[in-house]
Amino acid sequence: MGELFAASLTPFASPAGGVDHDWIPRHLRWLEANGVDGVVPCGTTGEGPSLGFDERKAVIDSVLAHRGKLRVFAGTGCVALPETIAATRYALERGADVALVLPPYYFKNPSDAGLLAFYRAVCDALPPGGQIMLYHIPPISQIAIPTAVIDGLLASHPAAIYGLKDSGGDPEHTAMLIARYPQLKIFTGGAPLLARALADGAAGGIFALANVFPRELRAVLSAHAAGDNTATAQRKATALSDLLKKHGAIPSLKALVSPIADLPATSPRAPLVSLAEADAATLLAQARSV
Repeated sequence: MGELFAASLTPFASPAGGVDHDWIPRHLRWLEANGVDGVVPCGTTGEGPSLGFDERKAVIDSVLAHRGKLRVFAGTGCVALPETIAATRYALERGADVALVLPPYYFKNPSDAGLLAFYRAVCDALPPGGQIMLYHIPPISQIAIPTAVIDGLLASHPAAIYGLKDSGGDPEHTAMLIARYPQLKIFTGGAPLLARALADGAAGGIFALANVFPRELRAVLSAHAAGDNTATAQRKATALSDLLKKHGAIPSLKALVSPIADLPATSPRAPLVSLAEADAATLLAQARSV
């Protein structure tokens, strides 16, 4: 069966406050009890780029200390190469299964040679046995990871590349990666694309939606594994995913996770803002009616 990962939320006490580390283990236990195989802290949904370097390490530490049976793919991509190397080594040396490495996203339109040099430097600095997952999310990073870069990394560091998370939103691109790189674990990052990705041979999915609706996503995986029609389960997952679009995924999920998972209220970090009380109530009612 394919694997289900939650791109896990980072709980902040307030828009300008620190991380609520007591919140993290409660959420992890709820995720584990509701069908999640692993978590990805400090990624996009975890507001990784909004974390200071020491904060990122502390979040990774909290997740690893309370992981239980969950696998951990730690988000370690930073703008600066030295910080990416340091964060990646830190996560892997402390027990993360894989490091999910976002491309350096400040300078746009980097050459393939430049992007390859960045990732090769990260791979050169890995601890023994360490592996990375490439993070293709051009709608957010505005930096694609082209096949020329993947090919170059597999030529120079084949044992260092675990796989790739494709959050580009194009199912044809995901299918191409699966067919072209059978030696890699290809995960889709789009919940509405899960059934299609599984049919094409994806290893599973890594989703923001799994923070709050893991059972609905697990239903798609279970139907696929059983050889059943995935359409009904996929329609529900897609409908829930669509609800997040109006106010943005992170504020919406933080409004939903507290009542649905029975967790303390938590905030996004500025520049993201929490939903207004009326909007949160409407969103919760809509989610419960799906």
